[in-house]
Amino acid sequence: MASLTTQQLEQLRARISQRAESSIPVWPVAVRPCAERNALALLMGTLLGKLPNDDVAPLVRPILSEQEKNGSWRNDISLTLEIVQALSQSNRPEARPAMNKAVTWLEEHPHRRHLRAETLLLLGHTTGLGAPIRFRYLLKPALNIAIDWSFRGKNTSRKLAAHLLMNDQGRDNGRMSALIRRQQTDGSWDGNVRTTALAMAALRHAGVPASDSLFERGFRFMRVLQQWDGKDLLQAPADVSNVLHATTVRSLILAGAENSEVAPSAMLLLHHQDVSGGWSTGSGQPVDVMTTAMALDALALFGDEPLETRWVRRRAAEFLISVQHSDGSFSALPKKSWFAYRGAKNRASLDVTSAALLALCECGEFSALPAMIKAVNFITREQLPDGSFPASTMKSRLYTTVLAAEALDAFGGMRKHVEKSLEWISTQQHELGGFMGDVGLTSWHTAMAVRGLSLRPAKFAVELASARTHLLMRQDEETKWWNDASSNLYVPSLHRRLSVTEMTAMAALEALHTGSRVRAMRTRKLRTTPTPRG
Repeated sequence: MASLTTQQLEQLRARISQRAESSIPVWPVAVRPCAERNALALLMGTLLGKLPNDDVAPLVRPILSEQEKNGSWRNDISLTLEIVQALSQSNRPEARPAMNKAVTWLEEHPHRRHLRAETLLLLGHTTGLGAPIRFRYLLKPALNIAIDWSFRGKNTSRKLAAHLLMNDQGRDNGRMSALIRRQQTDGSWDGNVRTTALAMAALRHAGVPASDSLFERGFRFMRVLQQWDGKDLLQAPADVSNVLHATTVRSLILAGAENSEVAPSAMLLLHHQDVSGGWSTGSGQPVDVMTTAMALDALALFGDEPLETRWVRRRAAEFLISVQHSDGSFSALPKKSWFAYRGAKNRASLDVTSAALLALCECGEFSALPAMIKAVNFITREQLPDGSFPASTMKSRLYTTVLAAEALDAFGGMRKHVEKSLEWISTQQHELGGFMGDVGLTSWHTAMAVRGLSLRPAKFAVELASARTHLLMRQDEETKWWNDASSNLYVPSLHRRLSVTEMTAMAALEALHTGSRVRAMRTRKLRTTPTPRG
């Protein structure tokens, strides 16, 4: 059976452990595609006069690599316009051919009315950024439309920024003060790069001096989230440190690591728990149910030392119980939260429900049993006749089915549903041994399939051996890493799925360690007595 040697396993564990320890408190990740965010980094760096010259070329290079053949970026007129503006200010000669090609595409675009008002406000003459002559005429007529733009469905920071950008300097001091007050302790606005960039552009336009410390802190927030990928510098959209540290604890422990190896990540989770009992994906973002479930699951594996972990788990379990819907389901964000003013519906998520059920099953809180039963009933109702589950938050039928099977197996008494799901998963295996994702065979989907089939290792021994062999073949020979792209992390506050190689590597590590399915026996033994009350 293909697997890592003891030495290879220890080396990979040590590498991930060192990466996690060096990434406290913020774990920057290289996220592609990145053209939109890199353009914002260039625009804000130029506007504030804080962009290091040595960073310009590394920021421009990945933008150019993502340009479509027709000259656009993602065939999006607003995104293309923002990128052209950023490239024009970079003064990089290698960007000129791409910029000219994009300008031609913009001039020929038949639907200029589809320009988003937010882009027009950011790039219009009111921001002070100016616009290249060849497409300046695209902006001026459309700016009139922006005045009547409805801001419903946008969070308060972006709404305040848009109003400031539409008004002349000094005309809206009330909104300016309100926007300044909304800057968070990490320097961001709402914990994400785009809102932070818009807020800084608006405040600069409103007359706040470029030397003000709020710009220093805001731009530092963006800089902290930049990560080198070879010779390229990539701007991540938001902090996802809590998710990565929770995954580190789970994957390393299931791959045979001692608690001491993951202690820094576990301690970070303990200290980052919100007063509500939940966790957010990272700094400055709202608490979400998926990250809370992942953190609770990780801490259940970590055990009861220090004693504080018991009370942290209890608060997390109480939080999950409190946000469960009446039908037993869970949503990505807690009910009555950001959905109310972002214009999104509080939809039930099968992925989140399965993750919450698994965490509640393993955390040792007997008071969670009624909530667990309701979640089980919801999940089983969603199972399709072929044994699979419909794709949910992660837009992957395979991932949803694996997560549901694992949660039902942890609850117990659902053998029929679990076996049916695993049979379906086994039928999805490619002849090369891997499993399909949104971009073909991917290491992450293969690792997730192994995670599911490992629930019955004897029955699916042949499939597991083939999948592990495929995973080893996809490992980069030089870096000993898994670099293929696949959407494997959902950020609720952005409503976006990201491709993060660290998530793939940790999933592969867990999948390649043949003893990783001792989990149920290990955790249930640890949880033989409930957390003491008091």
